[in-house]
Amino acid sequence: MEKLLTIKSVHIENVKGIENQTFELNIIPNKPSLLVAPNGFGKSSFAAAFASLNSVRLAISKDHMHQGDEDLKPKLSITVANGTGLSVLNANNTSNSISSSYDVHVISNRLIAKSTKRNMGKFTTASASIAIDPFVLVSRIPKKVYFSYSCTQMRVAFGRNGKILRNIEHLLNSSSFIGNIQEMYVLLDKFTGTRIQQKIDAVLKKLNHETGTAEELRLWAASNITNDLAGIDCVNSVSALITTIGSDSQDQVDALLSAYQICVNYTKDKDIFKCACKYRSYLYDKAGYEKVITSFDTTWKNIRPAESAGKLIVEFPAASNISNGQRDSLCFAVWLQKVNNSQNRKDCILVIDEVFDYLDDANLVAVQYYISNLIAERKSLGLKIYPLILTHLNPIYFRNFIFKDQKVYFLKKSNPALNQHFKKLIINRSNSTIASGVAKHHLHYHPIGVNLRIEFQALGLKETWGDSEIFHIHTQTEWQKYLNGNDDYDPFAVCCYVRVKIEKIVYGKITSDGDRTTFLNTNGTKEKLGVADAAGIDVSETLYLLGVIYNEGMHVKEHVDNSSPIVAKLENLTIRKMLVESTAG
Repeated sequence: MEKLLTIKSVHIENVKGIENQTFELNIIPNKPSLLVAPNGFGKSSFAAAFASLNSVRLAISKDHMHQGDEDLKPKLSITVANGTGLSVLNANNTSNSISSSYDVHVISNRLIAKSTKRNMGKFTTASASIAIDPFVLVSRIPKKVYFSYSCTQMRVAFGRNGKILRNIEHLLNSSSFIGNIQEMYVLLDKFTGTRIQQKIDAVLKKLNHETGTAEELRLWAASNITNDLAGIDCVNSVSALITTIGSDSQDQVDALLSAYQICVNYTKDKDIFKCACKYRSYLYDKAGYEKVITSFDTTWKNIRPAESAGKLIVEFPAASNISNGQRDSLCFAVWLQKVNNSQNRKDCILVIDEVFDYLDDANLVAVQYYISNLIAERKSLGLKIYPLILTHLNPIYFRNFIFKDQKVYFLKKSNPALNQHFKKLIINRSNSTIASGVAKHHLHYHPIGVNLRIEFQALGLKETWGDSEIFHIHTQTEWQKYLNGNDDYDPFAVCCYVRVKIEKIVYGKITSDGDRTTFLNTNGTKEKLGVADAAGIDVSETLYLLGVIYNEGMHVKEHVDNSSPIVAKLENLTIRKMLVESTAG
């Protein structure tokens, strides 16, 4: 069984904001992989490293050089694991071994600043606008060449029983056939060999010696020359291709005779045949682009691919005339179609730089559909694709990321990590023996403590934490570590401390015994704050905003990195300031 080639790690040096960093990933092929990191971390630098790859080297533009220093040499390395060992592929400013194994594509925002100058007498004025960079779909349109095939002429050349040949125009118009036949030129070149021609002449002589209708001749041929034709490798291979694509459900003899015609047409003029294949492939690609763009284009600008200066391009209207969602989904669709049209028979790394973060629900579903189809298409060809989707949103908490089998990786790894005793407590919080007590006295504020040591011991939880007072001493200790800048604090304990502390402060401001009782008996911090609001307490908007922080720390998901997304929030300077101010009362 073939081992899956996982991308174990990516190492980047001197590209934009990345000086020297290794990302431990273990990316599995043919699955959407979401790479999560906060804004400012360096996701665009990650994407720029891959976008700078060409076939021979890592060509970093001046804008993407680390610190703008041309003397700092860029490097991109990929470590691949196949279950039996590791291999490292490198690219730098002079070489590139990555391109030998992978076809790399990067999808990112295509907005550019555009300046328009106008001469006003002796003065020149300039106005700025935001444009969308034109998209080159095909960098060189091939010559307009058509196949020089004529069924009538082929039958005449075949001999007296040429009527046995079927018209193969449908094959020369089949995108699947044209796409595959271009991989078989070396085999087709053998058709003109002396021995093969002797075999062909013998078959034609036998067949032309017979009499009867076309159908009678096919019946005779099925029993008398099928093995002869199948014994010729190039004819048999083309016949197998014809059978695979299911052209009119041809039987074996028809497929072999059609393959014979392909071989003859190829050898008659190889240049014309090859050029015709290239042009036919281009037409298929163009039609594919038009279909995809049309399905996404809901603007009044009627965006379509156009031929210009020997290239096929798609131009977008000014950014002011198209919404962000329309722009991003259109660009995304075009890029995916370009990847799908790639003729390289190599595995593919597809980096998607934050395109997902700004799409509305409908377009987000649409682009996920196209990615899923692309994965399926690559798998059907026996190829692997690694879709790396860079995002600042944690997909675990957003319902719009709905891939069936998506994998989530956090680029920014954190030293602070979830305490395993705390994790077990969160997982078991709903157990009937402790649910009520833990909810009221551990995870929320209550002026009276509770002792659940016996119940905690029975569930295999940390026994001393059954005493809510001891538990809160632990969360306060972790909070102090966080305040002191230590990197070994438990982010979940910090979130718990913040929630309980905020509730305690607000509770202390309530004067009515009835409102206090209602506050303690109400489920949920947001709802408790609402009780205080209704009681005339001035509850700061900040306390509601911080719900995003302390509520996330009260839920654990198995088999994922729970800590990194919370730590990313806790280490945001503004959020730190909000936390400190809100717990100082």
